[in-house]
Amino acid sequence: MTAQHFPPAKIPPSALLDSSFFGTVEKTAIPSILDVKNSIFTTSGRASIALALADAQITPQDEILIPAYHCEAMVAPAKWRQSKIVFYRIKSDTKVDLKDVETKITSNTRVIIVTHYFGFEQDLQPIKKLCIEHNIILIEDCAHAMFGLSSGQPIGTTGDYAIGSCMKFLPIYEGGMLCSSNRNLKSIELTKPSLRFQAKSTVNALETSLKFHRLGSFGRLINFLLKIKDTLWQTIKRTGISSNESLGPSSSDGGFGLDEAWIYKSMSYFSYWILRHAPMDEIAEKRRNNYQAIQTALADLPNCRVLFENLPEHTVPWVFPVYVKHPEKYFPLLKMQGIPVWRFAEFLDPAITPEVCAVSIEYSKHIFQFPCHQSLQPDELDWMLNEIKHIFTK
Repeated sequence: MTAQHFPPAKIPPSALLDSSFFGTVEKTAIPSILDVKNSIFTTSGRASIALALADAQITPQDEILIPAYHCEAMVAPAKWRQSKIVFYRIKSDTKVDLKDVETKITSNTRVIIVTHYFGFEQDLQPIKKLCIEHNIILIEDCAHAMFGLSSGQPIGTTGDYAIGSCMKFLPIYEGGMLCSSNRNLKSIELTKPSLRFQAKSTVNALETSLKFHRLGSFGRLINFLLKIKDTLWQTIKRTGISSNESLGPSSSDGGFGLDEAWIYKSMSYFSYWILRHAPMDEIAEKRRNNYQAIQTALADLPNCRVLFENLPEHTVPWVFPVYVKHPEKYFPLLKMQGIPVWRFAEFLDPAITPEVCAVSIEYSKHIFQFPCHQSLQPDELDWMLNEIKHIFTK
């Protein structure tokens, strides 16, 4: 069954704008990729990877090591640079198989991308040591991990570059970041997106929140926002869009590829405002609490198991990943009930075979991810858990 035949989600799949974004912002105590010394703000994580590869002057003669457990967004930037892609294995706990990485390194290896899957940090020190020995650039992929520590260091500070995907954690239409502790990134010039895109970015965030009945206690504000929404959309319709012009990157609408036209574009003003006014400590706490609530509820459920049994102190999860037996049975059942569920790495590169990485092939089918974001209300979380329990005990 294709995606278009499934009903829409009955609860929000991702974070929503609410009243917490209109209060006083306190200094964030939890370590975050936002703390990295040098940063630029982009339209997506994949655009940030592309910018890192361009800044490092990666050429078609260079080889890039990419985890076999991946999505197209991690591969597309390397294809854009026309570089040779070499896939390395991950272990069943999603950690890097360092021995396999060592066998894949050649004199042409220039870059390795290492991912903190689902918000759970990799131990980067052994990989960093290997990179130093072989003069390899380490790109720390924090698309799933906006907060936390890696080997005792704040997330994003170990790699030569680090990339983030802000829209996975915040109620924004688009947004990524590229940062580095040891490179100033000043040579990277981004252009501002069009006014039409600025309008779309604003409208999308507001409209999605209103769809799920957030901001409801602010009657006057709601009316004001609705008027803004209507005005902005009328402006978009009047100005029109040329056949060559995309109103937004495909990454913001669920696409897997890399839109070259959006690589050198900056984050919208609205998304940046949300980023700077987000109550990060509250977001982190709610995500952790929701994760633990889901873990408790699903601990003894048949036909599935929690991928990560422990939630480390500084880990803030992106989603709640579950290993599911008989995925072909349970995935459509969950989707038909309106439960937000999806699979990271569902569509692997054709080069991934059991010989390359059996774990990646297995996980691309069997790992389901459920939302644990900060905007889930208690009744929504309870509804989702009750539905999951009912389906898995059939």
